[in-house]
Amino acid sequence: MSVGSPSRLRQLQKQHSDQLLSVLTVLLLVMLFVVAPFQAVGVKTFDVFGVLVGLVMIAGVLIISASPMATAIMLAGFSLNAVVVTARLIKPLPYDLYLAAAGWLISVSVLGYVVARKVFSAGRINVHRIVGAVLLYLLIAMAFVSLFMIVGFWVPNAFNGMVLEDNQKLSSSLIYFSFVTLTTIGYGDIVPIHPVARSLCNLESIIGQLYPATLLARMVSLEIEARRQ
Repeated sequence: MSVGSPSRLRQLQKQHSDQLLSVLTVLLLVMLFVVAPFQAVGVKTFDVFGVLVGLVMIAGVLIISASPMATAIMLAGFSLNAVVVTARLIKPLPYDLYLAAAGWLISVSVLGYVVARKVFSAGRINVHRIVGAVLLYLLIAMAFVSLFMIVGFWVPNAFNGMVLEDNQKLSSSLIYFSFVTLTTIGYGDIVPIHPVARSLCNLESIIGQLYPATLLARMVSLEIEARRQ
């Protein structure tokens, strides 16, 4: 029986999908708060870690969802980034940063959808599902990182206090700004100027405020329902 057969996928899903939520969360946390800052200061040793995280994400989508379609879309998003990296070794493509941002947006959106279905599905709440809710929160921030990048390159000076240039510091700056917006901390060192950028910031702030309350209500209702059965 092959790994890709439906019965095998269902078996892997039943045995490992919950644990994968925790594994993906740890990997993404390391990438966001360890790898990205070191890359911003010029340490290239961690570059391969992003590839590793991408591959684990694809495997995670396949096992958690048991859906070849979701996995194919996730693989397409990852492939866009691979094309950009490969092309830069030969001849940079026009609008390659748009392609990279679109690739990451596709990847995190598919993973977020799969994780959300798993976290908020019926059944008893365990530690892995709670950690998966944290993963979904991180993925929301990552989706907005891609959107901010697209807007920033589409509209020059869309943000005040952040210069969107093609360098190692870009990802770290966008991650920082996205989490500042999502958590509504609002340090004020980076400010959206363009109406589209402001609209995205408003949307992310609203999601950041509503998500914890919605999460708590759903988790409590799922646990109560599971105990009644």
